[in-house]
Amino acid sequence: MKFTQLSNALLVTAMSFAVGGAMAASIHVMPTSITLAPGKATAVMTITNEGDTPIKAQVRVFAWEQQGNQDRLTPTQKLVASPPMATLAPKQTQSIRVVRVDKSAITTEEAYRLVVDEIPDAKNAPNVGVSVQMRYSVPVFVLPKATMPPGQVTIAAHVTGNALTLNAQNKSDSHVQASEVVIEHAGGATTPVVGGLLGYVLAGRTMQWTVTIPANAAAKGRPVRMTAMFDGQPLKVDL
Repeated sequence: MKFTQLSNALLVTAMSFAVGGAMAASIHVMPTSITLAPGKATAVMTITNEGDTPIKAQVRVFAWEQQGNQDRLTPTQKLVASPPMATLAPKQTQSIRVVRVDKSAITTEEAYRLVVDEIPDAKNAPNVGVSVQMRYSVPVFVLPKATMPPGQVTIAAHVTGNALTLNAQNKSDSHVQASEVVIEHAGGATTPVVGGLLGYVLAGRTMQWTVTIPANAAAKGRPVRMTAMFDGQPLKVDL
């Protein structure tokens, strides 16, 4: 089976082309995460062109798995997005229907990614020099039952040089969201390492992240503890 690795967590990637001046990226996607509860097969995502020039937006759907501490995305027909391509005038909003068309019973939590690419209008490219393409990766979770048990995560972490490596094992049947990573130093000083979303650990999976510690952390003393938020709850581990 062929895997496509496009993103981790809630990804917004800017890619530049050519040289010269720059055009600000303009696409905006809402919501940033979608959950389909039992009995609900459809959701709506909106794409807005917040810029001053027309753009095209492409939406692709992937099944989302995690193997070898990596996100793995594969094309799927179980979940579809309609329309998959849209042209948006300046300030225009387009609604995208997200539908689970697979009629099979849902026995475990299913995870998907909607990858939304901004494709700048080619007619404008000669006038701007550098065009910036935005990519959003929106997680979609399909639940087997209305009330899911909270995630059960065990974590381990260590520091090597200026890098913090965090390992998380999710032993539950529900995905878990990781965010807000902070290092505590001997003496009580703290250093924020990840200010927002770090990533997800899917049900029954493990993930590993390695992030760079800010350069000013060394002056605060020896790192002794790491705190990360998992589904909004702080988890601490000694380093």
